Amino acid sequence: MEKRTIIALVLAVVIIFVFQTYFTPQPQQPAPQAQNKEQAKGGEKGKEQTISKEEVKKGEIKQKGKGVTAKSETAEKPPKDIIVETPLLKVTLTDFGGGIKNVKLKQYKETIKGEKDKEIVEDVSPYEYLPAISRVVNNETIDDRTSFKPDRDNLTIKDKPEKVVFTGTLSDGKKVKKTYTFYPDTYTVDMNIEMQGIDKNSTRLDFAIINSKNTSEYTFKGPFVFNGKKFEQIEKIEKNIEIDRNFKYAGLDEGFFAFIYMPEDDSRMPLTIFKTEKGIPVLRIQPDKENISAKLFFGPKQSDILKNLNVKAEKIIDFGWFDIIAKPLIIGMNYSNKVTHNYGIDIILLTILIKIIFYPLSLKSYQSMNKMKKLQPQIQKLREKFKDDKQKLNQEMMDIYKRQGVNPMGGCLPMVIQIPVFFALYKALSSAIELRHAPFMLWMNDLSAPEDLYSFTVLGYSLPIRILPLIMGITQVIQQKMTPTTADPMQEKIMLFMPILFTFLFWGFPAGLVLYWLVNNVISIGQQYYINKKVS
Repeated sequence: MEKRTIIALVLAVVIIFVFQTYFTPQPQQPAPQAQNKEQAKGGEKGKEQTISKEEVKKGEIKQKGKGVTAKSETAEKPPKDIIVETPLLKVTLTDFGGGIKNVKLKQYKETIKGEKDKEIVEDVSPYEYLPAISRVVNNETIDDRTSFKPDRDNLTIKDKPEKVVFTGTLSDGKKVKKTYTFYPDTYTVDMNIEMQGIDKNSTRLDFAIINSKNTSEYTFKGPFVFNGKKFEQIEKIEKNIEIDRNFKYAGLDEGFFAFIYMPEDDSRMPLTIFKTEKGIPVLRIQPDKENISAKLFFGPKQSDILKNLNVKAEKIIDFGWFDIIAKPLIIGMNYSNKVTHNYGIDIILLTILIKIIFYPLSLKSYQSMNKMKKLQPQIQKLREKFKDDKQKLNQEMMDIYKRQGVNPMGGCLPMVIQIPVFFALYKALSSAIELRHAPFMLWMNDLSAPEDLYSFTVLGYSLPIRILPLIMGITQVIQQKMTPTTADPMQEKIMLFMPILFTFLFWGFPAGLVLYWLVNNVISIGQQYYINKKVS
């Protein structure tokens, strides 16, 4: 193989490594500018705190040993949960704070082999429910961590919307009323909050639902905001981020799922995005009126579901640089899946389609490499003749290529063109809800995660056994043996190392991506066999 082709292959591997190391979202680290040591967990006595107005403005809440505490009726009795079930959601409300304590998605499981429903509202201490309301008056924290009175008990939503209303009184005597409306056919919950005595300089509504643990190093996880024109994912919160009241929606992305806060037109208020000292992202609404109305979305990042929200929420399905390629790939596989009902087969069909589209280019590449092979005796003579004059050698080599009509970079083109498709599919497999827990066959039950056939433990480390990467490595060797190469021993040794390197890299990739590359190799072997036979 021509030397530059080897460079292209090595470059592709380096790009993969650099991409996953430097261009994927990393777990957020604590930032001193946005520390949030909120009040201790509910129901605990003896926890005291004091909060200054400057800390409120900065979004910082520091727990101290002495200070003034808000009175809590809940300390005298255990909190009571109210369960609301819809066909799509199982929501746990609590009379402690009158908030949403837990949301589970009934049509999605936490793990591929488990029976537990996917939980989208996590335990992000010190936040035990959302939204959390608080005010600071004369260094005294006045919050909603008191006992609220619900107007009904457990509720099952079947064919019409139903409401649950909480009423409560804060320690300073101010009344608060929280109303939640649930629907039988959507992932949204309508929220209305009425508060007495709003002070826009000290009152805040906090939403925090995802913890700092990043479940996938290749998938964005964190806050986002859309102002009607620009959608922005906030990967790092180094300082408080202030958003004016004109934003259309904001939310927290968990990877395959998301929480979206969508205020009504008359309830758009300034937003601050910060994080706690543990790296938990927080959305803080700064109310300047006594009535707040908004829709809360807890659900999958599925295009048709998000479009129905009518706020351009589908923009949260974002694949970064490869968005323009990844989305058509997903759309194509979704159409194919209506027939196959198997995304593994859809990936195979997609690979075949891509190989057909790029076959003319692959043909020229193989022909170029065959011509390069035939020119090797002449090239070798030139190297011996001009071994001390690199400039003259390169000039003579280019003259030969020009006379013979050979493009020395021709062998690189198929690899270079495949790189964007590879990364686009990589992002799609890591983020597209359609592919989450999508089975292929036998033990391959999740195309969005690395293959999980069997694992054994050695010296405390878990070593997984995966068949697809091994087969892919074998096909890489076969393909390499069939590809025309130069007589340069050093280049041949480098190429012998490539299948090992590729197998190692693909070992931790999603099974769907390994399947794509495996099928690509098999088709390339068939094409190479046909072209070699035709040329000979």
